[in-house]
Amino acid sequence: MNNKRDHMTYRKDIDGLRAVAVLAVVLYHAGIPGFSGGYVGVDVFFVISGFLITSIILKDIHASRFSVALFYERRIRRIFPALFPVIFCSMVAGGMLFYSDSYRDFGTSMMATTLFTSNILFWKEADYFAASALTKPLLHTWSLSVEEQFYIFFPLLLAAIHRFLKGRYLPVILSLAVLSFLIGVYSTQMFRVAAFYLLPTRAWELLAGSVISLGIIPVPKRMAWKNLESIIGFGLVLSGIFMYDDLTLFPGVAALAPVAGTTMIIHSGIDTGGFLHRIFSFRPMVFIGLISYSLYLWHWPILVFVKYTVFRDLTVGEIALMLLAIFIAASASYLFVEQPFRRGKTLPADRKQLFGLALLIMAATTSAGFFIRYQNGMPYRYPEAELKTDSIIQNMSTDPQWLNFDANIREIEKLDNGGVPAVIGAENTPRVFVLWGDSHAKSLVTALSESARSFGVSGYDIAIGNVIRPLLGMETNGSPTGTEARFNQSVIDFVKAHPEIKVVILAGYWTANRRLSDVSGKYHGAPSTEQLMETGLVRTVDALLALGRQVVLVNDLPILKDDPRRFLYVAFRFNHEPDFSPIAPSFEDYQHTNRYFLTLFDTLAMRPGVKVVRLESMLYDKNQRLMVMRQGASLYVDDDHLSTIGSKYVSPLFDPVFRGIAFPSTTLHTKRTSNLEL
Repeated sequence: MNNKRDHMTYRKDIDGLRAVAVLAVVLYHAGIPGFSGGYVGVDVFFVISGFLITSIILKDIHASRFSVALFYERRIRRIFPALFPVIFCSMVAGGMLFYSDSYRDFGTSMMATTLFTSNILFWKEADYFAASALTKPLLHTWSLSVEEQFYIFFPLLLAAIHRFLKGRYLPVILSLAVLSFLIGVYSTQMFRVAAFYLLPTRAWELLAGSVISLGIIPVPKRMAWKNLESIIGFGLVLSGIFMYDDLTLFPGVAALAPVAGTTMIIHSGIDTGGFLHRIFSFRPMVFIGLISYSLYLWHWPILVFVKYTVFRDLTVGEIALMLLAIFIAASASYLFVEQPFRRGKTLPADRKQLFGLALLIMAATTSAGFFIRYQNGMPYRYPEAELKTDSIIQNMSTDPQWLNFDANIREIEKLDNGGVPAVIGAENTPRVFVLWGDSHAKSLVTALSESARSFGVSGYDIAIGNVIRPLLGMETNGSPTGTEARFNQSVIDFVKAHPEIKVVILAGYWTANRRLSDVSGKYHGAPSTEQLMETGLVRTVDALLALGRQVVLVNDLPILKDDPRRFLYVAFRFNHEPDFSPIAPSFEDYQHTNRYFLTLFDTLAMRPGVKVVRLESMLYDKNQRLMVMRQGASLYVDDDHLSTIGSKYVSPLFDPVFRGIAFPSTTLHTKRTSNLEL
């Protein structure tokens, strides 16, 4: 993603192509309609980078002037000057705005970004497409880390091929590219997040550019063929930008379009380009391409910090002002930071001094990140805002309902191999029910425990998380093939093996935006996700009814529009009285979002042995306003999970479920109330 013009013929059209790539990324992140696949701009950058860097290295090798030290000197002069001001400014802005948890995580990302391992960190932490990205101002540096990891070994590889294989570059590069692509295709199906972030699944994109730089593929001599190749290539790039979205299985096979398209554009412009290359060479396009590195670096932190403090959709005017601020910051960075450093007017000319300075900067930034992490996000920055927030809402790490979530997941993942789920409800009583679902089911553990205890019964907690819903025969695209279907079948087998179980409670994130596949082979045609959801759920209900069990379907809880903890902290930080209405969906919103499943559940409830529990009936007040907070305590622990207090509050809704299966000799005649008692 950097402008690399040394030791090779400068091509304005490549800067224009950079402009297309960076604009796609910026407009995608800004939420501009029509750019749902703008993230493929990063893939365009990878190809350009592979082409230019390989061209530079090979020219140096063939001129007998290549050295690893020289290569990294150039990388430092290009990468460091623009990168570290962004890290520093993000540290200052985060220190002013972030709640301690988010700032602690930012400290970790500072260290990872400085050491060019942020792609590994963000792979472990979260999904690129998740809302939690709003607390990660350095998230976009994952692509920079991929490039720098690639360039650790690639120059040495080219030098070794030149020396020991007499310059037979194509077989080696092509073999590595094919291997990387196959790993990417497999990983995208099995481990989508890892495939998105890690070098082994992305290397082929850089290597595709390397293949073009070898000059082995014949360039069309006729301008008509050049124009055709570039137009087809640009069409492939645009297809990714405009037709892909967050649900596209990516990178994998889907990455072929933008990668192949970019290689075709670059290849067709060798020697003399056609009319598309002349368009890319227009001065405004070239200028955007020249500032593309700074533009890429600055756009995401600015977007994050603006959206972090605004809990609503930005107006068109606000988006325009934000984009203007991004372009001003990028232009200033290019003119007053990148250019002076590249010309050698600021950084030391002596290589040893340059490396020493680079190490000093990296050590200082890493130490600052470590300090922020070690100090747990420095909650003493704004202690009053922290204390007020903590008094209202707990973290999952401290909320009692969530303390043993991961431990139970590890146990129930072995359900088909002797795993024993956690028991909830009354102690030393018959296990007469099962809670089955994902983390939305888990958020009901306290509710079920409270109700079950009052009726002297207990049951098993088989809430696994990861949006693995109780849908027999279905898989979420991008999850390890067969794992969901196998797990859900193991739950059915568990219920069958325990005849004392009388009731199975099904809960989940029913409206989660995940594409499904039917791995049972029984569904034909091209069904929608909702149709597959219905098919999987009906299979589950049918299987349970066939086993003689009662089935309880739980309507999903209302999903907040934003993180309530961040909302509270920002309100207290700026001395505002928190009013949750900006992030609380109206009752009409809830009904619209859940309309398909509300109707489906009501239809299934017409069957004997099937009941529906309506969480929304207690979470909306008589004026149909969502109760995010009650008596000074949050009913939510984040945007889509109930806290222990919230779960306890909705507990009476499950009394009718357990009243019918209570054992008279063990029933506890505890007074039940719909009022929250603190």
